[in-house]
Amino acid sequence: MNAAALEALGVYDPASPQASETLELLSYALELGATTDDLLEFRDQLAGLPSVLAMRDGPALTLRDAAERSGVAEDKLLRIATAAGLPTPGEDDRVFSEGFSDLGAGIESAELLFGEEAVLQLIRVMGSGMARIADAIMSAFFVNVEPDSSERLEVARANAQAGALIPGLAFALDVLLRQHLQLARRSSLGAATEGGYEKRRMCVGFVDLVGSTRLALGATASALGEVLAEFERASSEVVSARGGRVVKLIGDEVLFTAANERSASEIALALRERLAAHPSIPPVRAGLAGGDVLLRDGDVFGPVVNLAARVVGAAGAGQVLVPAAFAAAAGISARPLRPRELKGFEGAVELCELVPTGSGR
Repeated sequence: MNAAALEALGVYDPASPQASETLELLSYALELGATTDDLLEFRDQLAGLPSVLAMRDGPALTLRDAAERSGVAEDKLLRIATAAGLPTPGEDDRVFSEGFSDLGAGIESAELLFGEEAVLQLIRVMGSGMARIADAIMSAFFVNVEPDSSERLEVARANAQAGALIPGLAFALDVLLRQHLQLARRSSLGAATEGGYEKRRMCVGFVDLVGSTRLALGATASALGEVLAEFERASSEVVSARGGRVVKLIGDEVLFTAANERSASEIALALRERLAAHPSIPPVRAGLAGGDVLLRDGDVFGPVVNLAARVVGAAGAGQVLVPAAFAAAAGISARPLRPRELKGFEGAVELCELVPTGSGR
């Protein structure tokens, strides 16, 4: 399209002070495959349009278009979209990709194996995970890639370069999913089920930063971000290296699982020591418990999880606390403490503080 056609479309004003730059942006978007509908929709966001084109990878579809293409009823496709965490579109909103319609068409084979409700729940989990990954990618782009420039064409080119990485990202997600499925398969052999949940004997641990509230009040946003980033990095590396799994990170706290008491104890102690060596991170405390744990959608539930949460609440800075039976099973030196009343548990609970050899405690 030439300048006259773009002017007639209503996306280009030759009298504008930014006319030259806008024409370059429009021409660049057209080179990348933008349609006239795209130019109209993103007329005020032309610098970001290249990333939209890369992410969509084809024409945008309405719900009706996607349903016709996939052969799946509109209401069912909408249930899939809602389960994935996508907003409900208007009748004429073009928000779906051809890939999404293909996804809808492929759902039926999964439903034959798992059932419709189970598949929708899996989609909820995947959608939640993808939303988190998408947010992380956008944050990484804004912090590390997007030029600190008023030149919109420069920003548009950076968006296009980032968009070109999407196929590699999709490949990475596929590879990592397969790796983690292998680990999950090995770790779930012999697992039982109870009330729609998987039940497995395992150990659960909470590790959190002591005094993080004071830190948040007294530190700059940048300094606080660095502390939390290092806490997350250290937690992921220490837990994974010792065969555990990070279930979730909640700001200043990590919840992890391990196969047995020894592994869980070594993870908590190693994480405590690693973070103690960091000059800016406050001391940590940990609480561990073991027994039958309920698992669903990548999360853990049940009395064992509640006990570990209560135990960490009873710990002081630098302490790794466990029930007495846990300490005996771990085979690690431990110092008995006076029994504690823990909310939600009848009677006093006998606790011990893990004291690894050579700690001097």
